[in-house]
Amino acid sequence: MSADKLAKMTWDNLPFSEEFIFDLHKDFSNLTTNLTEVQKKLLIESPNEFNTNVSNNWLNELHLKLKASPGFVLIKTGDLFTDEELRCIYALCCRSLGLLNNLYGYFYDVIDQGLDFTKKAIPVSMTSASTGYHTDSTAKNYLPDIVGLLCLYPGAVGGDSLLTNAANLYNHLYQNFLNELKLMQNPIIRDVITPGTTNSAETIIENAFPIFSFPNEGFTFRYMRFWIESAYQKTGQIMPKELIQGLNETDLFFSSSQNHLQYRLERGDILLLNNRFICHNRTAFENNTESSASHRKLVRSWINFE
Repeated sequence: MSADKLAKMTWDNLPFSEEFIFDLHKDFSNLTTNLTEVQKKLLIESPNEFNTNVSNNWLNELHLKLKASPGFVLIKTGDLFTDEELRCIYALCCRSLGLLNNLYGYFYDVIDQGLDFTKKAIPVSMTSASTGYHTDSTAKNYLPDIVGLLCLYPGAVGGDSLLTNAANLYNHLYQNFLNELKLMQNPIIRDVITPGTTNSAETIIENAFPIFSFPNEGFTFRYMRFWIESAYQKTGQIMPKELIQGLNETDLFFSSSQNHLQYRLERGDILLLNNRFICHNRTAFENNTESSASHRKLVRSWINFE
């Protein structure tokens, strides 16, 4: 991959809000308002069969922001819409960007289910814990290009979104930790948590792929430290010292306030990020114990460019 292409992904500075915050375009709110009940059902239940006819400069700019720096956008819809209306607006935005994946459901509600990912191989999205910096999907054979998140209810305390850039990390490691970087470009085992798969030492060993790679789609970063460490523990393998150092330096780089943005999503916010080079995190959160109706709820989608 050329240095010029990588440079288009890197952040020269932390992005300003003017670079990534957009107001919802009227075409989307107007179109969803005029949908019939049959069309709404199709959009939510079978979005890839829904033909989107929305094409404008606003949508084109979203594409540009997602494919290169800053690599993410935040769409403000306001707080005047019902949950159903917000879900339809969100679904139309996602479908307009590409095809949706149905592995967890086209639109997967991210809520605290009272589970603990450190005790059972489950997605961190089912808990209230901090996720750690990661990209979505631990499956060797599937990677979403875009992760979408709609905020229906932000919750009582915490749950802030944090975003950082793996292209910047690559440059940092290349200049200072070249041996560790080279090792991180080799296949590395990951724990198996995908629904419908068998979690065993054999399947974990087969589920190996690099942290940094340069496939036809360009620069790709795939990371979640917990599932890497869990894979080594379950298979009884010893993690190389250079890999541990690389992971340590990755976490240090991402955690620096100079290298990440922190934002608390509000009701109606739609966050879209490039899952190939934007790494995200979430702070731990608490819900209001007196009102389950206002518990933190986000709606996640996995999208691939057509």
